[in-house]
Amino acid sequence: MFSKTRLTSCIFIILGVSLLAMSLISSAQDDALVHIVNIRDQIGSGIMTYIQSGILRAETAHADAIIFDVDTPGGRVDSAQKIMDAIQDTKVPTIAYVNRQAISAGAMISIACDQIVMVSGGTIGDSAPVSMQGEEAGEKALSYVRSTIETTAERQGHNEHIAVAMVDKKRVLVRLSDGRILSYRPDIFEDKKEDGEEMEVISAEGELLTLTTDQALEYGFAHGRADSFEELLAMYRIVEIDGIRKALTEEAIAQKQEELGAESVWFVKSLEGATTDEALVSLADRIVIFLTSPIISSLLLSLGMLGLWIEIQSPGFGVPGMLGLLCLGIFFGGHMLSQIGAQWAALAFVLGVGLMMVEVFVLPGFGVAGISGIILMFGGIFYVFKSAYQFETAVLAFSSVIVLTAIGVIAAFYLFPKTRAWKHFALATEMSSDIGFHSAGDEDFQSYIGQIGTSITPLRPAGTIRLAGKRVDVLTAGDFIPSETPVKVIEVEGSKVFVEASEEAPNTA
Repeated sequence: MFSKTRLTSCIFIILGVSLLAMSLISSAQDDALVHIVNIRDQIGSGIMTYIQSGILRAETAHADAIIFDVDTPGGRVDSAQKIMDAIQDTKVPTIAYVNRQAISAGAMISIACDQIVMVSGGTIGDSAPVSMQGEEAGEKALSYVRSTIETTAERQGHNEHIAVAMVDKKRVLVRLSDGRILSYRPDIFEDKKEDGEEMEVISAEGELLTLTTDQALEYGFAHGRADSFEELLAMYRIVEIDGIRKALTEEAIAQKQEELGAESVWFVKSLEGATTDEALVSLADRIVIFLTSPIISSLLLSLGMLGLWIEIQSPGFGVPGMLGLLCLGIFFGGHMLSQIGAQWAALAFVLGVGLMMVEVFVLPGFGVAGISGIILMFGGIFYVFKSAYQFETAVLAFSSVIVLTAIGVIAAFYLFPKTRAWKHFALATEMSSDIGFHSAGDEDFQSYIGQIGTSITPLRPAGTIRLAGKRVDVLTAGDFIPSETPVKVIEVEGSKVFVEASEEAPNTA
């Protein structure tokens, strides 16, 4: 039996171990984890995929907050919209750290975050949509971006009037005598002015609003200034309000406690000294961003289609075909990795090529199979461009592919044969009798004009006919002619014999 002294000692040891374990568990629970997602490139489908993956990674790791390190001149509005949706869909508190500039699409993404913190000397704004030529977009596009940024700012608790002034230069942004900041249409502004209302004009009509760090803090659009991640983390605490976790500064927490009551704002942990995990842009991400750019995509597709076209026109399968397939694979593969459903477009393209092959090698003439093949091929290509870029960019890229491919076809048949590189693939030596070559003898091809023969092989356009008991290699005038069809010789150029389909009976030997 244990003595009372030993029993007491065991109890104290158990209590001590339990307290130590509870302390370690509590300490582990208090350690904050923050994921950092860099936004350093122009906004496009490639960077969109990287950001979406970064958010998913933070959610999987049960991070306490996500900091978006923003330094971008902007980019595509449609990609920015998808990024904004992903940010607003996550349950993890989000902070936009404007680490120099958040312009255009970068400002839209920052506004989608719960909090906005800016580095000294930073800028945010100028979010009006523009075309690829830098011209102002039409009213339809402007209206879409204006409503998107306005509703997003209102939902995230940012001043929607300031957000609208960043998009629409037809608004006048003013600060009233009571400190409120509002945006007015020019006619309403003039009415207010005539009524004698005191207003300080922040952004006049015809100007797009861009705020410096000092201005954003003065107008309450940014929630703080930080010149390092350590400063930013030290500013924030994680609290829970109505079951939703938020990242707030001490000042914002005090305001929430005053509005909702201290018991409604539950402190969870501080972000000061938090462990950070940075989602780096990998080599694969950079490759996808490069391959999905409009210029590179158009070039890859043009080279791919040119290679296939040359291969179809030539016997066998060689270098042009392999290069063409490689370029097409890179084009569709790169866009598949950017998660825009390019696999279905690739399938449509392959089916289209198959139908074109059937039309060329199996079926006579040009009919349903050929037309369907062209529709599937170009439909698949345009689907990729439309999914990856804005409509105007998609049309420009699609047109570029057609032009570049046409130029390539012309060069392949009229310019390349004259180059030194082409001569490595072509036989340039003249096969004369001096070096031992002897022809089958001279033949008077001109005597064939007007004669009727029968096609032995399909003529598309080259093939063989039976003429006066002889096998003669011929070319059609352009039309496909099936085998066992009467043909008439219509022209002779040297040893080239041109024929067309005929309804007359063949000449007999």
